[in-house]
Amino acid sequence: MSDAGPAGPAGGAGPPATADVVVVGAGITGAAVAHHLARRGASVVVLEQAPRPGAAGATGFSGGMVRAYDPDPAIAPLALAGLAAYRDPGRWASGRAPLRTVGAVTAADPGEEAALRAAAGRINAALGTSAHVVAGPAEAAGVRLAGGIALVEPQAGWVAPAEVTADWLAQARADGAAVRCGVRVRAVEARGGRPVVVTDAGTVLAGAVVAAVGPWAADPVPGLRPAVPVRSRSIQVSIVGRGPSVPDHATFVDLRTGLYAKPVGADRTLVGMPHLVWGSPVGAPPDPDHARATVAALAAHFPWLATAPCLDTIRAADAYGAPDPDGPASGLLTETAVPRAWAVRGWNGGGVKTAPEAGRRIAEAVLAGSCPGSA
Repeated sequence: MSDAGPAGPAGGAGPPATADVVVVGAGITGAAVAHHLARRGASVVVLEQAPRPGAAGATGFSGGMVRAYDPDPAIAPLALAGLAAYRDPGRWASGRAPLRTVGAVTAADPGEEAALRAAAGRINAALGTSAHVVAGPAEAAGVRLAGGIALVEPQAGWVAPAEVTADWLAQARADGAAVRCGVRVRAVEARGGRPVVVTDAGTVLAGAVVAAVGPWAADPVPGLRPAVPVRSRSIQVSIVGRGPSVPDHATFVDLRTGLYAKPVGADRTLVGMPHLVWGSPVGAPPDPDHARATVAALAAHFPWLATAPCLDTIRAADAYGAPDPDGPASGLLTETAVPRAWAVRGWNGGGVKTAPEAGRRIAEAVLAGSCPGSA
């Protein structure tokens, strides 16, 4: 199977009639799954409703922060392997590593010091990095700790999610995958023990289906409702100006409050805070009150924010859910009503850092037939 590019109905090319695996959704996780499936020799069709991959939903608006540490023991190995992948130029069609190495600061309550030190040791042993805990000074890597301590990862940073998505899809195409954008999936049905993907541009008979649709999993197309529920939740970030006198800083997340920030250039910083609006559509308008509250809260960590100009505010949505507690593949997938059609778990805002390893594990589980709900 070959593919000349991300054509959709407007380009006159519908999806192929058959595939070993259909991946629904060409965000960062779907692209990772497609890449690893195609690399292992599967015939793959990727279907994306947006005009281009990674342009909408959580991927298109993600801050892209990457670090090896995560307090969730199920996510920690995915994050560790993800940072390794983003640092390795040999994994990318572009020939260069996508990671912008600005460092990462994870703030936490001082009572977590022992856990953070243990995590730093594991990270350094696995990656040969210099992660360490800052428990005495009031500041680390340009971030004030506001009474907390921090795990500092100098070799971490951020990636551009759309760039990563495009690279993985380029590799998938080179390995024979077909990528179709501007194609809307209408339903997934069971016919003769196999899933059939019904789209507005044709029908695909598949050996398996993997739905990686982010916040749209909360209101899925018929046949793709995950057995483990997924909810959509608003995400909102602002881009603020950073004057020439402001020092550089690492990416930042505070486990106590959920506040986060990252540099997006020499003169700009992205800032965010949890926006607890459930069921929020991807295209909801920005919340100006929340934008102001975000800047005010982060001023404790970045005092210069008090006078920084707000350049833009962006709102989207992400998928929130829980892993399948009974399934293999570390709860990465959950079954749907259609046999051999699975949905990717909601990543609760962490899909970028997990995508490299989650994509690999999902691909292996699908090809082995060992996904949750399989016989």
